[in-house]
Amino acid sequence: MIEFNLLPPEEKAEIASQKNFKKIMAGGFFGLLCAMAFLAVLASVWLYSLIQLRSIQGIAKELEANPQNQVFRDIKNEIDGINQKMLAFDKLKSQEKDYSFYMQELAGLTKPGIEFKNVKFDGEKVSLSGRATSREALLAFKSSLEGSSDFKNVNAPLSNFLKQNDIDFTFSFELKTQ
Repeated sequence: MIEFNLLPPEEKAEIASQKNFKKIMAGGFFGLLCAMAFLAVLASVWLYSLIQLRSIQGIAKELEANPQNQVFRDIKNEIDGINQKMLAFDKLKSQEKDYSFYMQELAGLTKPGIEFKNVKFDGEKVSLSGRATSREALLAFKSSLEGSSDFKNVNAPLSNFLKQNDIDFTFSFELKTQ
């Protein structure tokens, strides 16, 4: 079939612009409809989430009010406190020196004729007092201390060496790290 369009060009342009306007309006209406549908879905999700949140908050308040849960919280707090104390103890223990090692070293350096009366450890510093049967035994012990790889800065007062026999002595020295 043959179609003749006998309309003048101005009317053809006007009809074409009206068709384009209708297409734009239909697209805008469809876009607005999609946006409204999206907002409706978004609002329903928000409302559902709000209802769930309020429900969970109500359950949480009921659980907090339950006396059995308060007992569990008290026990948990007590355990947390004990754990903190244990961590502090472990930290102190790791910083502690093994003084028994140094006591064994001192005992190994002791020559016959030397006896200890008092050994005091103060951190890295050691004060040692005792009795020696002779000056030679005391000098040998002092040499052993100075030659030891576990002790340093050995100080011996001259009063330790004034007597020939039955000498009450004192030494002070520092510990080397193990």
